[in-house]
Amino acid sequence: MPDIAVRPAWPDDLPQIASIYDHYVRSTTVTLEETPPDRAGWSKRYWSLAERGLPFFVAELNGRVAGYAYCAPWKTRSAYRYCVEESIYLAPWATGRRIGGVLLDRTLEECARIGMREVIAVLTMAPDVVDSNSFRLHRSRGFDVAGRLSGVGVKHGTTVDTVIMQRTLSEGFDTNRAESIDRPRVHA
Repeated sequence: MPDIAVRPAWPDDLPQIASIYDHYVRSTTVTLEETPPDRAGWSKRYWSLAERGLPFFVAELNGRVAGYAYCAPWKTRSAYRYCVEESIYLAPWATGRRIGGVLLDRTLEECARIGMREVIAVLTMAPDVVDSNSFRLHRSRGFDVAGRLSGVGVKHGTTVDTVIMQRTLSEGFDTNRAESIDRPRVHA
């Protein structure tokens, strides 16, 4: 296995993160975002997650940012506060090297540590596709299919479905413990 280092993302990583994501926005239907965020957009995303104490990691391969993963609130209403949506993106040159699995494992560990109960993954797929590399990765880490929304996205002239996958991190969820967890906060 290659020497993969996973560490917290820092503001200095945002140009590399943006470059990775730009590829998926411009060239694929993996994300349904159609315009890549600019520098200010990435900064806003980063600080929003950091202020909430949510996971945001980069994976480095031989000192080069090979991918990233983060969790964002699943919904904005407060009762959803123990549920996050995770996202993972790899540089095209870094796929097929098990980096996605390493990033997902670290992200799930951190979600459990900070008291999250549910982790959601939203994957895009063509209507006739039943799985993908991302689907298989999530299945291998205990995610189950919670549902499929047919034809909800149109990008690059292609209609896509979204598959919602879910993993419960704690069956015996203790709201008192979760409410008392001191999440690290990033200070500007």
